[in-house]
Amino acid sequence: MSRKDRALRNLGGFVSAELPESPDAPEVMRTNIVLVERIVLSILRSETERLSKDSSECTRFFSHFFDPIAGPAERAEFVRNFMRRPPTVVLGYPRTSAEFPCISIVLSSEEEMQNAVGDYITQTGADSLEREAREYVGAHFSQSYMVYVYAEHPDVVMYLYQFVKLCLFGAKQTFLEAGCTEVTFSGGELSPDEGYLPENMFVRYLQVRAQAQVTIPKLLVVDPRRIRVAGIHMHDVVVDGVRGGVTPYAAKDDDEP
Repeated sequence: MSRKDRALRNLGGFVSAELPESPDAPEVMRTNIVLVERIVLSILRSETERLSKDSSECTRFFSHFFDPIAGPAERAEFVRNFMRRPPTVVLGYPRTSAEFPCISIVLSSEEEMQNAVGDYITQTGADSLEREAREYVGAHFSQSYMVYVYAEHPDVVMYLYQFVKLCLFGAKQTFLEAGCTEVTFSGGELSPDEGYLPENMFVRYLQVRAQAQVTIPKLLVVDPRRIRVAGIHMHDVVVDGVRGGVTPYAAKDDDEP
């Protein structure tokens, strides 16, 4: 098995090599990440699809996480239930037509954190393939997402919550490659509320916090790629009609700096 194949079999590592590259922002400093929820969605959907179609892989991971406490018999029940009814993963709150168990990804909050001087991030470089010269302004935003796990049985909520947490924690490298930094997690149990949840529904949430850079391109009037120094012009100094006698000095090889 190659090194790449091993990486793809790691929990949370399946989509790391498949993130799309932005042709508009080749430099790291221009990376624009405004869809962090799509990264979370891609990780959870990819891992759910992969493990629900491969019982040996599902058993391999679930054994490591659940055997020490739950035991092989209960872990085997988790695997059978996961293979039979894998969770659906959606953006936003689940609607009345949603199928359960369900994992939903919701933006909880967002806040501007760090600003560059004048909001300036960078601009088009000399080696850029962009047709138009651009300047990039932006800032870092702190974002918080709630990943809710819904199920009709408390044990199903319990193991699916752990599945979500471990998938995202194992995908920290994927977040970094996408431009997200300072990724942290926290979670808890959602109190039942008759106004929002049916009586037989159980919910846990995982909070995902990350910092991501947001940039905006602005076209430059003067293209810096077409400006260059063609040569150096030197002349003597003249003050009130009197020539100063300034002459250029050429350093010799044996001169000390």
